[in-house]
Amino acid sequence: MNIEDVRNGEWVEYHKHPVEVLSIDKQHNMVTIYDARLQSKVDVHIDELKDDPQCHCDSYLYF
Repeated sequence: MNIEDVRNGEWVEYHKHPVEVLSIDKQHNMVTIYDARLQSKVDVHIDELKDDPQCHCDSYLYF
């Protein structure tokens, strides 16, 4: 995934489930996401994310 393509509020896939993008650090290629499974914010490198969650939905409850 390319850091230029990520937007705040977007849903992306992380460890085979959808997560919400909270903030983007383009200088370090890092993204802060909210992982509802862990109920926490997580800082990850852009390479750990996939473009679209498999369900193309806005809720982790679908998984």
